[in-house]
Amino acid sequence: MKLLKKISMILSATLLLWGCSDSDEPVNEMNATLSLSTNEIKVDGLGGVAVVTVTSSDDWRLAGICDWAHPSATSGKSGDEVTFTIDPNSLDKVRTATFKFFVGTTVLPLQIECSPVYTVDLFTEREINLPKGKSDISIKFESNIPDLVITHSEESKEWLTLERKSEFIGKTTLLFSVAENKTYKVRTANVTLESSLLDEPVVVNITQACVPYFTITPSEKSQKYDLSEQTISFTIETNLEYTPSVVSGTEWITGQTISKPQIDDRGIAITTLSYKLLAASSARVGSIRVENSLKDAEISIVQVDPNAPTVSIANKTIAEYAEKNGWIIRLAGNECVISEEGRKATEFICTDNIDNFDGLENFPELTTIKVKASSSLKKVDISKLHKVTSLTFTNTSSTVYIKEFNFGDNPMTVFNLSARYFGSKCEDVTFIGSNIQEINMDVSRPGNDYIERIDLTQCPVLHTFKFNGEYVETLYLKPDQTIPNLELATEYKIERK
Repeated sequence: MKLLKKISMILSATLLLWGCSDSDEPVNEMNATLSLSTNEIKVDGLGGVAVVTVTSSDDWRLAGICDWAHPSATSGKSGDEVTFTIDPNSLDKVRTATFKFFVGTTVLPLQIECSPVYTVDLFTEREINLPKGKSDISIKFESNIPDLVITHSEESKEWLTLERKSEFIGKTTLLFSVAENKTYKVRTANVTLESSLLDEPVVVNITQACVPYFTITPSEKSQKYDLSEQTISFTIETNLEYTPSVVSGTEWITGQTISKPQIDDRGIAITTLSYKLLAASSARVGSIRVENSLKDAEISIVQVDPNAPTVSIANKTIAEYAEKNGWIIRLAGNECVISEEGRKATEFICTDNIDNFDGLENFPELTTIKVKASSSLKKVDISKLHKVTSLTFTNTSSTVYIKEFNFGDNPMTVFNLSARYFGSKCEDVTFIGSNIQEINMDVSRPGNDYIERIDLTQCPVLHTFKFNGEYVETLYLKPDQTIPNLELATEYKIERK
């Protein structure tokens, strides 16, 4: 009898210590009843909480030890609830565990199953932007899904090709080749990684730039309109974003509007850009700019009387100076209209090199001219002006190559010219001026100048001439012309003509 009692005690202890058992078959005792609200708990890889209600004929016990499933109680009465807290599954396989409820010798197993967390860890950006040229791209990821399906959108297969799939240390690399985009349309593709084990697919969006395109019509940089109130329009064809604005003339270039774009078969958006021009009483110029990533377009908007006289200023330096200072309203090419400011201008002070004076005659009120002579300036002619009292060259440390100075009938009486020296091919220098009385020529490096003959026959009232060059041989004067103050550095002869 004692032996039988010991065996019975060992069996009872063994039942109490069962945990995560290999057997999940229920064991029934004739006099005990036991039931569970569920005999199986299944959760996904994120884990979770599940509640089991125990109905029993007597107090019950729970056996089972598991490091990832945690019951809220191990014993209780009929009607009690046991809450199982299940940790997330960080493995790449299903985890299972069995807990067992006891009433006396009656046993009822509870099976718990936790699926793994199926993931795709993407090491590549979800948005890939490519230039229009031919290229290769790699998409890298890590996943524990055995049947992961990789696809890319059907319409992109003409230009996007999966060349190779490789795996290394658990990481997968997809190598795609990308053909050059020779169209005006942006190309897009979706590379999709999907599986029934994923809640939603992983998508990588690929965008390839197109050939940029921008035109504006009319395309001329200067547009001429009459003085009346009117609406003007430009047609813009582009596949780029653009921003129009009024740069100058905002007080009379108004009412900017952009029509709804019409997309053609090339993928080019065609829009109409319009402005309202207010009426004008005299010529004026403004400008609009259309900014975009390919090339900005800046257009001069000119309102002018169509009967107004036009002039041509071929000298680029003079034309740019006059336009910058509002002296002219530029039309097409070199043609322009002299503005009111230009007709009243009295000073031309330019720091850029001047190679001729053509065009200055269009500004009749000029009294002061201050310029920088270029090495190609051979002739100074202001004879078409009639009010100049001062003419100055600012680059006194440079070499001068001027062969003729024509002051015309301008009321300037004194002319001073300082230079390093007179350059080659300046053997003959002529001065012309009906009112010039004094000419002073000073070279900083005497002996290096090339002037040999000086003609003063067309300066009837000249009374002073000074020059420190060392090679002058002949001074030309009229038969009855006298110059009381003649100062030359070398011996010379006077020749009458």
